[in-house]
Amino acid sequence: MSLRVLFVTSGLGVGGAERALESLLPGLQAQGIECAVVSLREPQAVGESLRALGVQVFELGMRPSRPSLAGLWRLWQIVRAFRPDILQGWMYHGDLAAHLARLAAPQARVVLGIHQTLARLELESRATRMVIRADAWLSRFARRALYVAQAAQVQHQAAGFRAPAIVLPNGLDTGRFTPDAGKREAFRAALKIGADELLVGMVGRLHPAKNHAGFLRAAALVAERMPQARFVAVGGGVTLDNPQLAELASVPALRGRVFLLGQREDVPDCLPGFDLSVLSSIQEALPNVVGEAMSSGLPCIVTDVGDAAWMIGDTGWVVPPAQDDALADAICKALAEGREALRERGRLARQRAEQELSRTRVVERYAAFYRSL
Repeated sequence: MSLRVLFVTSGLGVGGAERALESLLPGLQAQGIECAVVSLREPQAVGESLRALGVQVFELGMRPSRPSLAGLWRLWQIVRAFRPDILQGWMYHGDLAAHLARLAAPQARVVLGIHQTLARLELESRATRMVIRADAWLSRFARRALYVAQAAQVQHQAAGFRAPAIVLPNGLDTGRFTPDAGKREAFRAALKIGADELLVGMVGRLHPAKNHAGFLRAAALVAERMPQARFVAVGGGVTLDNPQLAELASVPALRGRVFLLGQREDVPDCLPGFDLSVLSSIQEALPNVVGEAMSSGLPCIVTDVGDAAWMIGDTGWVVPPAQDDALADAICKALAEGREALRERGRLARQRAEQELSRTRVVERYAAFYRSL
């Protein structure tokens, strides 16, 4: 009889933790582990992708941070029918729901899935802060807590999480995120980026922790010093419809030189068009976007948050978080090396991504962990 793991996730939208699940589950099933996913939310993009990959997916249709009796009853029914050996929570609300789901399957082991650091709790909504505190109290009843980064483990344990810890990174599909000259030319042509211009890019949804404002302020400083620099940001909500971003993007130094593209489903087609990738976050755990950029052959500048510095090793640059001047100086230093030097750093970055973050290696570690339970 195969091992059965039911993943209970906060949602299946286009985010780092959700994409990690999309990368992980087909590999686990190929290892002989039977997997299914329950999302607390309405149908979303990654859910459809998982179904296309042959993974059973259920959506409960609950609103964010607003559980419903109908949704919880549906969760109970799914758990009773699937009979999981392991209930794997995935993100804070999913972790809380995994504890509730165990009432329908007392024999199942609960594993918490923590996908971010906890350095800045005030960045979360009041409802999410309540969920985090509930997760911390309930963690004593979980078999293990699975952290995506060492920094996440340290901070959550300091906040009262008591379950024995294991750290497993997200797996990266290095076949999907890859350097591609054709994609590079197409993306740059669409933005009318000249051959002599250097494109600095950022990928991430609009959230205070991502610090898009800091990226744009640093971009303005760079633009005054390096006229060949251009800037692009990709992610849900990252458009000129946001008043704060619109104001920052309209300063004289950035006019005609910054592109806010919003949500894109073709990020693997966008990244090869960059010359340099930037992570400006003030809070992260193991940022998937850094691994994806590295796999796409890009050198990265990252803020010293979570395990980002470990990810890039000596292939890029690390700066303190929330320091616009330091970020701008690092971008200028990187661009001054020239395109050929950046390309060589990108080659080394992809090599490191393949060695440390490849999906095959991560799937094997997950499978061994679940069997050990």
